[in-house]
Amino acid sequence: MRRKLALQMFWVGIATSVVACGGAAVPQETLTAAQASVKGAEVGGANDDPKAQLHLKLANEQIEKAKKLIADGDNEEAARVIDRAQADADLALALAE
Repeated sequence: MRRKLALQMFWVGIATSVVACGGAAVPQETLTAAQASVKGAEVGGANDDPKAQLHLKLANEQIEKAKKLIADGDNEEAARVIDRAQADADLALALAE
């Protein structure tokens, strides 16, 4: 009986450790890609078109927010914010062309 309880407690401890350490990975690759897209939109003339400039500004704000989220350990939310930044940077470039 005690052995069974000890074994159950062991597995509960393992499961808890896995869940606690199993957070999302730092989305560094997508952050870098979004930053590159922002630079591409700037080079592509996004600052010369008011609508494109707005989306460029939004992309930059979202990248900064994502960096703060990563620093706080909220990598899942950071990944979502980075996706929005990427979309805004792509739209800024499309509007500038």
